[in-house]
Amino acid sequence: MPRGVGVRLPEWPLQETIWSAIRTNREIRVSYDLISSPSNPRVKFALGLRDAKNRRLERRILIDGPELIARAVASGVEICELLVRDSELNRNEALSTLVHSVSSQTRRLRLADIPMDRIQYGDRRLDAIAVAVPPASTLVALEKRLGIEVSAASASEEMLENGSAGELFLVLDRMEKPGNLGAALRTADAVGVRAVLLSDPISETWNPNAIRASLGAIFTVPLATASAVEIQAWLSGRNVSCFSARADRGAAYTQVAYPARTALVIGNEAEGLQDRWDGPESQAIHIPMQGRIDSLNASVSGALLMFEVRRQWQVRRALEKSRNG
Repeated sequence: MPRGVGVRLPEWPLQETIWSAIRTNREIRVSYDLISSPSNPRVKFALGLRDAKNRRLERRILIDGPELIARAVASGVEICELLVRDSELNRNEALSTLVHSVSSQTRRLRLADIPMDRIQYGDRRLDAIAVAVPPASTLVALEKRLGIEVSAASASEEMLENGSAGELFLVLDRMEKPGNLGAALRTADAVGVRAVLLSDPISETWNPNAIRASLGAIFTVPLATASAVEIQAWLSGRNVSCFSARADRGAAYTQVAYPARTALVIGNEAEGLQDRWDGPESQAIHIPMQGRIDSLNASVSGALLMFEVRRQWQVRRALEKSRNG
């Protein structure tokens, strides 16, 4: 065995300030595997997960950077391996805290600069990379996460009648670009969307680019992937009104009164929405354009619509409060 590869260290000295912030027991110690060779099998495995085919085959994803990993851990994502830059571990308090925040079942690996540089994305210097299990993203898993029953009876009648509160869903149909998916999730988190539903996505849900673009919102926002037919049935079962964004028809998005249960449907970047979202259960809306370009980026369109729905609900709530004294 090459020197420094697969060596189990009994403990790693940490600054007292870090220990005092994160430990509950002074006997706790963290052990590591130290890796100095870029040809180490664990390095090769992690590097292979940059390829979508290997992510599907291994059912594992990569999370880049301490901040995104921390959000994933806080959201309950299972971290299988945590790879940290050896040269930063002892002097980076946040990194050391992250190491102690993962499950005791997580394998912790200290990587020298060369193997870590080989795994990291492009020219970005990363001090931590995680190999994780992708969260379940079926509609059944979504129901469990939301703690709801897929039934109109589960709705709050008061909420539906007066609109003082609401549930907003974002449907991304055939989303193609990971960056747009991440940006849409980031906005969905900011708005407080109940869930994001990916309808027949072209882009891989757990693409590292999507995770990075979302700033970790992909872990904080309830998410499900299904066919358009399945999503339409799921929304219908919850008495959710659908509003489909169109470039060439429908009411102006600011002139529509959005009910307490609303789903906004945004189409593919290149082709927009397909005819399957033209049924009577979906009302067409559009964003008026003043220039020569007839459409906006999908994530930008989604942001405008989401904030408009929330704005209307806030105005409605304020009016109700004023009436009630």
